[in-house]
Amino acid sequence: MKNISILIIITLLSIFLFETCGKETQKNHANTIESPKKTYLDSPKNTYDSRVEALNIANTIQNPDTYLNSRINARESAKKSVQGSTKRMEEQDKAIEALTK
Repeated sequence: MKNISILIIITLLSIFLFETCGKETQKNHANTIESPKKTYLDSPKNTYDSRVEALNIANTIQNPDTYLNSRINARESAKKSVQGSTKRMEEQDKAIEALTK
C-alpha cells in the first residue's frame, strides 16, 4: 500500500512537470513570430542606390602603392604650404621692422 501511494504521487508529479514544461515551450513558440522580410523592388532608385553603394565600396579599396603615394604627396604639399607660410611671416616681420625704424 505504501509503495503504491508513493508510485502514484511520483507519477502525478511527473505528469504535472511534463504539463508545465510543455506549456512553456508552446508559449515560447507563439512569441517568436518573425516580422515579414522587406521585399526588394527593382526600381530605378533602388538600382541607383545599389550602384552608388558598390562604387563607394570599390573606391575605398585601393592599391596599397597608390594609397601610400597619395599619403606621401599629401605630406609634401603640407611641407610646401608650411614653407610658404613661413616665408610670408618672415616678410611680414621684415616689413614691420622697416616700418618701426
